[in-house]
Amino acid sequence: MPTVIATVALVFAMAGVAPAASKLINGKNIKRGTITSTQVKDGSLKRVDFAAGTLVPGPKGATGAPGAKGNDGAPGSDGQDGAPGAPGAPGAPGTDGVDGQNGQGPAYFQTFPDFAVPASGTAATFAGTTNLALAPYVLTGIGAVTAAADATVTCHFKVGVSTSPDVTVFVPGGGSTTLALTWARMIPSSVDLVCSRDSAATVKGFVVTAVQATSLTQVS
Repeated sequence: MPTVIATVALVFAMAGVAPAASKLINGKNIKRGTITSTQVKDGSLKRVDFAAGTLVPGPKGATGAPGAKGNDGAPGSDGQDGAPGAPGAPGAPGTDGVDGQNGQGPAYFQTFPDFAVPASGTAATFAGTTNLALAPYVLTGIGAVTAAADATVTCHFKVGVSTSPDVTVFVPGGGSTTLALTWARMIPSSVDLVCSRDSAATVKGFVVTAVQATSLTQVS
């Protein structure tokens, strides 16, 4: 009998606890300071579960290694030309240069018709009708000497009592030989060509040229 009474009492006691356990537990049922990390599931809390200002940033981490160099970008388009700049101030005038040396003077030439070589004497006169101005000149004379028989011809330029060195050529019979003279001299007016020969001869296409110079210097 006592056993039956105890069993009935236990059934009534359990019936009274079941309705109470089925109710939800809220913050009013939890005593402050009794929930610890043991009761919280790891990784279950989110940022929104914490009050503002509760989570603070940690210290700054070390700088990471530089990344790989990126590819070069495409060249940019040319910019527009800038506006022209203002003209600069004129420079100061330069100093006058020194006077240059006198240049070469006029040149004269004369072509002679064919002439016979005299036995001894003046064969032709250069500038006989148009006297040259008093100045130093470089004279040249060139032509061809012909002869029917062998002949030896000697010629020189003459100005007053001054003469150029003799030029002697041999002309074979029926042949031709070049006669060429050169002389540098102060000439006051005209120049004579003086010749001699041992047999008849003729000078053909003889041309005399006189080039006026600022000065004449003999090179030894």
